[in-house]
Amino acid sequence: MSEPVLAATRAPEPDHKRADMLIHAFALVCVFALIGMLADIWQIVFLSVPLFALVLMLKGSLRADGSWEKQSTTAIVAYCAGLAALVLWSILSFGGGSTLWGIPTSMAVIVYFIWPYTAVVAGLLYALVFDRTIDEKRSVV
Repeated sequence: MSEPVLAATRAPEPDHKRADMLIHAFALVCVFALIGMLADIWQIVFLSVPLFALVLMLKGSLRADGSWEKQSTTAIVAYCAGLAALVLWSILSFGGGSTLWGIPTSMAVIVYFIWPYTAVVAGLLYALVFDRTIDEKRSVV
């Protein structure tokens, strides 16, 4: 009966440096968004969305031992970079007189690009990350 207890005490201590870093990054993004809200600058709040997505997705894909799987991490960073580019396009086109498919360009980017991108690609990204980490998370329990 004491053997499993001894085996558990010999297990290496998981590294929490990345988890700690992501928690601090989340707090910084919250402060960034709060500054935008208090200063009534919607662009800052809108720019915080891809940052929140990046931090939370990386936190969700972090393994129990404190490591990331390379392909999942690359996919998450690429997805959030694409989201950031779309958000920037929407912000930069705000206030212009141009339209895209019948609505102002800034709104069209949200409706025609950001919405489908987050609805479809985020689901596929979740499936990719989940597929790569599910076995490891099941063995921990």
